Amino acid sequence: MDRDENKTPLITEFLYLFAAMFTMMVLAISIAGMLLARYDSEVRSTLFAPGRVGLSYSTLMQITAFAFIMAIFATLLFSEHFLIKMRFLFRIFLLFLATLITFSIFAIIFGWFPIDQPLAWFGFILCTLFCFSVSIIMTLIKYRLEGKKYDRLLMNYKARHNSHQSLKEND
Repeated sequence: MDRDENKTPLITEFLYLFAAMFTMMVLAISIAGMLLARYDSEVRSTLFAPGRVGLSYSTLMQITAFAFIMAIFATLLFSEHFLIKMRFLFRIFLLFLATLITFSIFAIIFGWFPIDQPLAWFGFILCTLFCFSVSIIMTLIKYRLEGKKYDRLLMNYKARHNSHQSLKEND
């Protein structure tokens, strides 16, 4: 069977990553906004406007643009079509850097964080590092479980194949 037949189409990979990133970002920003509204009513950000309920259309479009750019990075780094020989942890590191750089640019352009508040930036970097760590751990667990599953299937196949071979040799 041709290897290309088993590959997921590039546009499908991109759309899946875009939808997943957009959803995660809206949830994260909504949770952060609720926590900040409850515990820090003095927050200065265009993402969390005090006294306003929900995200504005402009904020949603900014999140959409950010998710689009990050989906491009993720597609390039994790697709079956590009950079096939690159190590997984190096891909994660590059995605982490791309996230930090892209987010910083968006934060400065759209006023997501006050530029003059290092504590806000430290919190963002810490949260991003935590989320990436959890994501890496979950992905590694998933790969390990899939590896065990495929090892079991391979052993079953070899056992069946060996029993068929021995039956043919006895005939």
